[in-house]
Amino acid sequence: MPHYPEQRYASRLMVIRREIMLPDDASGAVTIQEGKRVDIRDIIAQGVRPSRHRIIDVMAFFGLRKVSEAEKLILVNAGEAVDDVQPLAGRSATRGKRLFSPVRGIVQTIDQGRIILQEMPPIIDLEAGVRGKIAQVIPGRGAIIETTGAQIQGVWGNDKRTIATLRVEPDEGIENIYTDQLDMKYLGAIIVTRKPLKALTFNVMADQGFTGVIAPSMDYDLRETALKANGAILLTEGFGAARMSRMAFNLFAELDGQQATLDAHQPGGWDNRRPEVIINTPGTKAGETPARPNIMLALRPGMTIRITREPYMGQTGKILDLPKSPVLLENGLRVLSAHIEFSGGEAVYVPLANLEILGR
Repeated sequence: MPHYPEQRYASRLMVIRREIMLPDDASGAVTIQEGKRVDIRDIIAQGVRPSRHRIIDVMAFFGLRKVSEAEKLILVNAGEAVDDVQPLAGRSATRGKRLFSPVRGIVQTIDQGRIILQEMPPIIDLEAGVRGKIAQVIPGRGAIIETTGAQIQGVWGNDKRTIATLRVEPDEGIENIYTDQLDMKYLGAIIVTRKPLKALTFNVMADQGFTGVIAPSMDYDLRETALKANGAILLTEGFGAARMSRMAFNLFAELDGQQATLDAHQPGGWDNRRPEVIINTPGTKAGETPARPNIMLALRPGMTIRITREPYMGQTGKILDLPKSPVLLENGLRVLSAHIEFSGGEAVYVPLANLEILGR
């Protein structure tokens, strides 16, 4: 019986259908039409998120006992837009004791000596993120863009997104370089490192202005630090101390210097999106044509796979054989397995449930 495992794309050239959407809690409008071609920085939709309300107590601020006394001091009206530090109440708008607005917003209502302010929501400009064609418009939410290029998917992201030049770390590594020693080509770039992230990496990332970091793994204790980082962070292997697979690192190295979109999406419990890196058409080799994703791809001999669980977690290899009968493993379990060969020549049996397809 064919086995259809999870797929994680890692291809230099393939047809990509990318869903670009406003945040789930945002309302907005799509500003592009189906069939139009877009560039990476083109705005395809605009929206706003629900904003907070602030209750400003005029009576408490001035130490008043009567609502009528507070109403005489209020300097704004319902429906009026106000700037931060604009006087909201006082005997004079220019002198004396005054109550200032803590935020930019709109006066929703004035009631019982209180001013209800709704904060001015920032406008979300949704960029295409890739160069391609609008295949489908999703009203009020975003669009599906079809393009060709390189696509490398990861396992975990810190829910941030950036567009910048992709750069492989220098030979001495990210952590060993500071200030004047840093080559200018790394400033504002997305940095690829083959080694697990350390606490020091986040300091260097902030200090040197990296907009993103792609790494194989990091200790779970660094998760909160990664979520608070200003730049986008993507892990190709997950939490722990795994190094990046040779296949993935070589692909990133081949794409060094290209403009990339790093979408460090953080998958939820019911979310099938993966964090990923997309690079538009890095150039084709002789006889190379874009491949379309095949979601119904079964395991077969010769296929490149990645192992998702210990003791070989994170390693990649090729399938030598798919025995029809269960195989007795070293742990004493007899399960359906694949015979896998690693790049160093070692061959092992791995349960089918521990495999995912890596590549196109």
